[in-house]
Amino acid sequence: MVTVLTSGLASSLMDRLRRAAMKLALGEQPPEDLPMIAALALADGLESPALVELAGLSRRDPPADIRDLFTEALAELGLPMPRVEEAWIDRMLDAARAMLSGSLSPYEASDEIYWCLCHLDRTDRVTEPMLLFAGLWSNWEDWPDGRPTIEQNMREAAADLLRSHGEQVSEHE
Repeated sequence: MVTVLTSGLASSLMDRLRRAAMKLALGEQPPEDLPMIAALALADGLESPALVELAGLSRRDPPADIRDLFTEALAELGLPMPRVEEAWIDRMLDAARAMLSGSLSPYEASDEIYWCLCHLDRTDRVTEPMLLFAGLWSNWEDWPDGRPTIEQNMREAAADLLRSHGEQVSEHE
């Protein structure tokens, strides 16, 4: 049985799984933590056969088995395991959203966005924002008196980055 939830609720509940998948693709998610993440997803109301089985595993089970069940659970829930490049893009867009929501400072988010861009293949679509965020981050360091303006430029660049990836961003952000 796979439980399907309304889209708003499902997306917020699946966010923990999406982030774990992103971190796993980047080698930042220890597989031994995935059974607990699965158990929390079950407690949140998500359900699939592989998710139930994964939640029943121990931290000491073979990492490859844990990873395979996690990937299977994602597929059952309609959430594919991201490729490495997709994970870097996801992480970058999360940083841009966090900047606009205020949960990351413009300085921290710009650094994170730049770091993510550094891991992508060099194309014009990657190089231009990479240089922009590196410059803004550097300017913030070099010109403390100009930080309010630089931070506004960082927010505008983050909104443009999100728009360039098909996200709607309101003008007040």
